[in-house]
Amino acid sequence: MIEETTLYFAYGSNMNLHQMKYRCPDAQVVGNVHLEGCRLAFRGNGSGCGVATILPESGSRVEGVMWRVSGQDEQILDCYEGYPRLYGKETIRVQDRQGRSYEVMVYTMQPPYKECLAMPSPSYLRGILEGCQQNGLAVRPVLEAVQRTQMEQTVPKQYQQESLFKPPRRKSNPER
Repeated sequence: MIEETTLYFAYGSNMNLHQMKYRCPDAQVVGNVHLEGCRLAFRGNGSGCGVATILPESGSRVEGVMWRVSGQDEQILDCYEGYPRLYGKETIRVQDRQGRSYEVMVYTMQPPYKECLAMPSPSYLRGILEGCQQNGLAVRPVLEAVQRTQMEQTVPKQYQQESLFKPPRRKSNPER
C-alpha cells in the first residue's frame, strides 16, 4: 500500500533541513519554489514572539521550499504550527525556477494573530536564515521582512504607505 503524501510550501523555519529532519523524519525536499502576490511578514504568536506568515501584496513574491510530507508528518506539522488556532491551512499554487506550477498546502496565520506585529526571536530568525542558506535561497528577503516589521512597529500607520526614503518633490517654478 502506498501512503498518501502532501506537497507542502515552507517559507519560515520549516525551510531549515535540520529542524524538519528532527520534526518530520519522512519529509523529503522536492525543490525551491516561489509564491507570487504575497510577502513574508512576522506577526505575533500570542507569546510576544514574531513568527513567519505570508500576507497578500500585489507585485511581491515569497521564496521557499517545497516538501513532500507523509500524513504522519502533516499531523506533526499541524501540532507545531498551532493548527487550527494560530495557523490555518490553504491550498495555493507555487512555481519552480523552470516555471512549472504545483498545487501545495501552506500554513497561513489566522486572525487576530496576523494583525499583531512582532519581531522574531534571534534563535527563530537564525533557523530561517540557516534554512535559506541550506537550500540556496537568498537571505535578503527575510531580513527585509524583519526590517519592515520593525518599521511598522515604530512608524505611525498613516505614514507607512508613504516612502520615507524618497526625496521631497521640487516645484517646477520655485519661488524666490
